[in-house]
This record gives sequence, structure tokens and C-alpha cells, in this order.
Amino acid sequence: MNKKFGFGIVGAGMISRWHASAVSMIDDAELIGVCDNKIENARKFAVENNCLAFDSYQEMLSCDKIDIVCICTPSGLHAPMAVMAANAKKHFIVEKPMAITSEQTEQIISACEKNNVKGAVISQLRFTESVSYVKKAIEEGKLGDIIIADVYMKYYRSPEYYSSADWRGTWELDGGGALMNQGIHGIDVLQYLAGPVKSVFAICKTLARDIEVEDTANVLVEYQNGAIGTIQGTTSVNPGYPRIISISGTKGTIELTEDVITRWDIEGEKEPPKNLPSGDSTSFRDPSGFALDSHKMQIADLIDAIKEDRRPLVDIYEGRKPVDIILSAYKSSRIKKTVFI
Repeated sequence: MNKKFGFGIVGAGMISRWHASAVSMIDDAELIGVCDNKIENARKFAVENNCLAFDSYQEMLSCDKIDIVCICTPSGLHAPMAVMAANAKKHFIVEKPMAITSEQTEQIISACEKNNVKGAVISQLRFTESVSYVKKAIEEGKLGDIIIADVYMKYYRSPEYYSSADWRGTWELDGGGALMNQGIHGIDVLQYLAGPVKSVFAICKTLARDIEVEDTANVLVEYQNGAIGTIQGTTSVNPGYPRIISISGTKGTIELTEDVITRWDIEGEKEPPKNLPSGDSTSFRDPSGFALDSHKMQIADLIDAIKEDRRPLVDIYEGRKPVDIILSAYKSSRIKKTVFI
């Protein structure tokens, strides 16, 4: 299949600029157009990126030149827009989270299967060299049996961040706070490396910000392989600190600080290769503080998946896993009981 894949972006906010830049870096991709609920935002974005501004999402979906849709809207709109894209026979890549309810995840999966389209969910950390290296080491048994696996996400989001858009910090359109919005990447990588989660017991609180959703959470985790661990997330620690993922087994321990391996204590093993890249993410204190390369790789993977008729590496089935964990944590906090996934 030799063709340029036409892209449309829905949502002309901050994250859409990463998608536009990533598309521009891929040889067989071309940005066709953008739409936004505020047409003036779409027109400004279109001028900046030399593409069309559509008057509506429906108009964009009816454009024959568009093969793939990038969904860059508030979280509560991800699912209905993904379903609309699938029903229009368009492939899509959606920002995290793919949905904010279990019913929505089922609706997306059903629409994709019915219409034979491919959906991918942004989880760019899985595409970093360090995470890939750790994943391979665990699969090769270098840690032995996993005993404990944790993620600590002590982030900072100012009161001004939440007041900058009326959807931020709401259940309806943000779907959650420190876990669902900021923490979902870390939670996804944790379960990707340590294995599927069996149950959670959570305490979620709003301690420091005037928002509906949680700004602080602590989750005790039991994995299907018998290991245990902790998910800790907050958006109110000043000035904010890098995410730490720590995984320990019967043969050693590996730690990642953001996407950099900072601990490699394995029986009979030397340190990992020195040529693994150093991370430059500052997203723990700045929502825009992450690198572009991983978005590019993930969008390119979706194109390859379409060409090769295979599943994207982070498809809708993978994308639902961290959502299920987070929704179970919210339920656990409400009922004050362990919830099995």
C-alpha cells in the first residue's frame, strides 16, 4: 500500500499541536484538516499548520481524503467521537484516557469491530527505548518472579491550570483527576511491565484544589501473578517531582524515573547500555513538558498496523486496561472495599 494517509484532528487545543507536528514528521502521513467546537480556533490552527478548517466534526468525517482521525478533545468526549469515527469507517488515535466509563470502552470496541477499523490509544511511554528495554528484561526473567511493583506520581498542577478551562477537574468531561488525567500513563506502564491487576483498594481525596475530582490518591494493588504494589498519585505537590516506577523480583530491582532507568540491581547483571537516551520530560510540573518523538512513533505504528492489517501496539483492548484499573480504584474509594477487576 503506497499512499499518504490523510489525517484529521478534532480539537485545536494544546495537545493537538503535538499530533500535527508528529504527522508532519512521517513520510506517508499528511494533515488534511482540523475541527473544533470554536471555529475561530480551528481556523487559526489551520493557518498555522497549512490545512483545512472544517465547520464541524461531521463535515470532517465526511471528507474522503481523511483516513485517520486524531481525537484531541476533553476526555469526556473521547468515546463518542471515537465511535463516530469508527461508524464513518475512519481509523483513529485517541488521547488518554480512551473513555471515562466501562460502558464507553465497550461502545468503542463494538464500533471498531463492527466497522473493521483500527483504533489506537496514546500511551507514548511504551514507545520509549528505556521502557522497551525494561519490558524485554522482565520477559526474559531477569527479575525472577515479580514481588512488588509501585508507581509514585507526585505532580503539580496549579489552581490556574484547573481554572483555565471549565471542563478541567470535572467528572463529566475530565473523568477523574490525579489518576485518570495525569496518572494514567504511569498506571498503564506499571501494569504493562508488572502484569495484569487482579484487585485494588483505594483512598481518593480532594485535599488542595477546588475541583470535583480527586487531587490525591493512594491505591493498594494485587497483581494476577501474586505480586503486590502501590499506585500513588497527586497533582498538588509543590513543585512536583518526576514519576518513579519501581519493580522488584526474586532476582533484583529496576527503577525508572520518568523514562530513564535509574536503578538496575540484578543478580549477575551489569548496568543497562549507556547509550539509552536520557529523558527530557517535565510533565510532572508542566502539562506540555514532554517530548514529541514517542507521539510520532505511535502514530507511525498505527499507519503500519493499517498497512499490515495487524493490531496497533497500544490498541483499544490495551487502552481499556488502565481505565479499568482507575475506575475500580474510584469504586473502591466510594464503597471502602477491595474491588476485583
